[in-house]
Order: sequence, then structure tokens, then C-alpha cells
Amino acid sequence: MKKVILRFGAWSSLFMFIFFVLTWLVIGLTHVEHKVQGAIGYVAIICPLLFVYFGIRYYRDKVNNGSITFLTALKLGMLIIILPTISFAIIETVYVFYIDPKFYENLAAYDLEQYRKILSPAQYALKLKEVNEGLQWDKNLLNNFGGMILTIGALGTIVTVISSLILMRKAKKVLA
Repeated sequence: MKKVILRFGAWSSLFMFIFFVLTWLVIGLTHVEHKVQGAIGYVAIICPLLFVYFGIRYYRDKVNNGSITFLTALKLGMLIIILPTISFAIIETVYVFYIDPKFYENLAAYDLEQYRKILSPAQYALKLKEVNEGLQWDKNLLNNFGGMILTIGALGTIVTVISSLILMRKAKKVLA
């Protein structure tokens, strides 16, 4: 099980890094609309997590003679997502603190501009305060890192549960 966890966790981490760099380049070199950037970002996070599915399937078919219980699949998937979760948290934290330190300010400025168009002045004042508090939270390295751990961990858990449900298969009974 350890080899499967390391292999598929490493592949997921590698693809997550590649997707992150490609996303950063595409968004940085082209001026893609903000909503499209968000969608690309989520695809870049979720696609590498599909290695959880492949890892569970590999274990079931190649290691465990074609069977796997839900709990074993869940355990395997949760262990696989540890490596890409930590990897992404490191990559994203390095990006927003050292490569593009204005990332959150730019995101907040865009959001505030959108809120200005649709909110009343009183509602906008409340939203401005909320966004500024969020910026202070995001500017803390540990908060940012922990937030990414929780985000990717939650998405990875969802992928793991779905994959476990899809891939669970009882062992075939051998007739004597």
C-alpha cells in the first residue's frame, strides 16, 4: 500500500505543480476574465486529485486481486491526498508571498469593484470592511498555508469518497 500511496501521491503533486505553473503562465500572459481565471484555477486543483481514483483502482486491480472495501479505499485515498495537499499549499503560499505578493490585493480590488456596482452604499461599506478583514487574514503566512491545506484537503476528501464508492468491490467467493 505504501508504494501505491507514494507513487500516486507523487504523480498528483507533480501534475498539480505543472497545472499551477501553466495556469500562472496562461493567466499572467493573457488577460483572461476574472471568472474564467477562477474556473481554470479549480480545474488545476481538481484534475491532479484524480490520481486518487487511479491509485485506488490500481491498488484494487493490481495489488488486492480485484477487490477493495469502501473503508480500505477511503484510507488509501486519504493517504494519497496528503502529498498533493501539502505540495499545493507550499506552491500557492510561495506564489502569493514571494512571486505575486499583490495577488490578494488585486483579487480584492476586483471583487470590490463588482460589489460597488450592485450594492447600496451601506452594504458596500460592510462588504469593504469584510474584504479588508479577509485580506489581513490572507496576509498571514500560516493562515494562508493552513487555508490551502484545508481547501485542498476538503476537495481531496470529496474526490476520495466518490472514488471509494465507485471502486469498491467485494472479493469473489471461491467455491470449494
